[in-house]
Amino acid sequence: MFIPSKPAKYGIKVQILTDATTHYMVNAEIYCGTEIETAEPKSKLSNPTRVVLRLAQYVEGTKRNITGDNRYSSVELEVLKEKKTYVGTLKRNKRGIPLEFLPHRNRQVDFSIFGFSASNTIVSHVPKKGKGVSLLSSMHPSSSINQDTLKPEIIHFYNETTSGVAALFAKCAKYSTSRRTNRWPVAIFHPS
Repeated sequence: MFIPSKPAKYGIKVQILTDATTHYMVNAEIYCGTEIETAEPKSKLSNPTRVVLRLAQYVEGTKRNITGDNRYSSVELEVLKEKKTYVGTLKRNKRGIPLEFLPHRNRQVDFSIFGFSASNTIVSHVPKKGKGVSLLSSMHPSSSINQDTLKPEIIHFYNETTSGVAALFAKCAKYSTSRRTNRWPVAIFHPS
């Protein structure tokens, strides 16, 4: 797969669930491009939501939090209620986001607006002029703001817990065991 924004532009895409503190891989699956056909009926959930649910089934009932980026975050992840919570950034075009929470150019710097439902909190924050970020959390039921940085606590928690996959890749790149091969099983099970 070709991903121009990554340091290794070509390769096999693997979707990974890692522990944010130890940087160990908990679960992973190879991205095949399309959904694998199964005998069960097709779900009404989107592909990224189904990926999160499949990866998270190994931490079922452990009262952990899952932090994801805007590709995997959606209001649909409300189904993660089984003793797990979710925090993640939201894309502008995701379904279920009220218009008030989309970034607006005329908002002041450090402006935050919160929205609450029975199980989720959505926050829209303006860190710089003309920029905005929206986050979804099922872990933070309040609108607490850090008085030192004027950012919502949801953003601080997100920034603290997003480094798991990046740290795992940094450790794997530091100790390379690569060998040249054209066989895909070797490329998967003995990565560089």
